[in-house]
Amino acid sequence: MIRYSLEDIAFDPKSVVTVGTFDGLHVAHRKILETLVEKSRLLGGRSVVITFKPHPQEIIGRNKVQLLMTEEERVQTIDEAGIDEICLLKFDRDFSLVTAEDFLVKLICGKVGMRELVLGYNHTFGRGAEGTVEYARKVGERTGFAVDYIEPVLIDGEKVASSAIRRLLQDGSLQHANRMLGRPFSLEGYVIRGDQRGRLLGYPTANLKLVDERLLIPSYGVYIVEVIAEGTRLTGLASIGVRPTFEEAGVPTVEVWISDFDRDIYGKRIKVAFIHRLRDEMKFESAEQLIAQMDEDKRMMNEFLVKTINKQR
Repeated sequence: MIRYSLEDIAFDPKSVVTVGTFDGLHVAHRKILETLVEKSRLLGGRSVVITFKPHPQEIIGRNKVQLLMTEEERVQTIDEAGIDEICLLKFDRDFSLVTAEDFLVKLICGKVGMRELVLGYNHTFGRGAEGTVEYARKVGERTGFAVDYIEPVLIDGEKVASSAIRRLLQDGSLQHANRMLGRPFSLEGYVIRGDQRGRLLGYPTANLKLVDERLLIPSYGVYIVEVIAEGTRLTGLASIGVRPTFEEAGVPTVEVWISDFDRDIYGKRIKVAFIHRLRDEMKFESAEQLIAQMDEDKRMMNEFLVKTINKQR
């Protein structure tokens, strides 16, 4: 159940609660949610996730945050983890001034009820980020709730974190980022009309207008992708960049060529999952050279997909 205010959640002193932004819902986030569900069942209580919109750093740091997933997908993924109550709180300047103790005692314990709090090892909360795991434990000892925390999750020797995933995607390290996410990174958007140049080159593309302009766009290049369009899973290639072959100062675009697909999907919302990065964006001397490279990209895509299918058998 999705709530938008703590007052909308019925009071239950046996609640097991976690708090966080959970952008990307990576493998460490999922471990927190799994622990939350497990502990709530053991205690005979309920699991509660308190999360925020917009990203707190947009208010505290006053910086635009490049998101790893849409708000809709984030809430849906939390719900699919088996969470009983999800509260999507508005994070504004007033909320950022709430002290860590007031957040724990007055808001969570007072309004929701809490038997146990589950946090990531480095999570901070409250005014000035004063709330830490140790701080919460001290408050819990006085107030009557336990605090558990999840150790860092390491992949290839690096701690899994949303900030690390953003950096990896921007550096072109898609495979490493996907391992941290526990799934392929994806973008969602609406198909809009472009300049039709892809059709003239023999590779008609769907130009994507992202559903949220804050979504992170991976490093420029060509990717093997899985596309979900009108409920159908398809494969294809995505090109991200400024099209330097045709434009001197192009605007960054996300274009998707879908293999063996010729339906009209203008205006439709599609999801593009990034499976494998083939190469950097390149500038060609002629359209013919570009077409030759696109043919090679298609060949490499088919080769990759055959190897992947064979490996799964």
